[in-house]
Amino acid sequence: MASPAQTTRKRGRRQGEPVSRDVVLAAAKERFARDGYDKTTLRAIARDAHVDPSMVLYLFGSKADLFRESLRLIVDPTLLAAAMAGDAGTIGERLVTQYLRIWEAPETASSMAAMLASATSNSDANEAFRTFMRSYVLTAVSDVIGGGEQARLRAMLAATSLVGTALMRYVMKVPPLATLPAEDVIRVLAPTVTRYLTADADELGLPEL
Repeated sequence: MASPAQTTRKRGRRQGEPVSRDVVLAAAKERFARDGYDKTTLRAIARDAHVDPSMVLYLFGSKADLFRESLRLIVDPTLLAAAMAGDAGTIGERLVTQYLRIWEAPETASSMAAMLASATSNSDANEAFRTFMRSYVLTAVSDVIGGGEQARLRAMLAATSLVGTALMRYVMKVPPLATLPAEDVIRVLAPTVTRYLTADADELGLPEL
């Protein structure tokens, strides 16, 4: 008869198996969503991913870097850019619709709220969020409208409307914005986003960059 040691397998990653960045990222995403940035530790992420904490540091360098990369699991800049393709007159509607889908979807809503809240309350998370926006989101969005510094400024102006709306609606939950149906939010926000992305530079008062 086989002994318990022979019949019982240890759960988690087997010794010697390669460590997957995706597994660690998925564990980090869940931890940040559940505990926020301050209370999340690399040791807890490593435990969830069944890896040694030193491996998490080796793969990502720091908790802030891991936070930034985890954001990419939730907000895919290529999807935002793809939503902008098409008629310039409705570019804001398509972008806002895609953005709100991320906030409204059950599988990403809690992560988005927790990570944005962390970015407004912790300096390391704030810097990671800024880097994510600058290096990934703004680059992808500005490339759709021609690239260059002025396009990046347009993308940033649009982002102020989008992120501000998300903060008030989903994180702070301030009515009446928090209680409006998503289609109403899209309808009132889209024209402003479209204007920032497409209006004449002189009309917007954009400086020469």
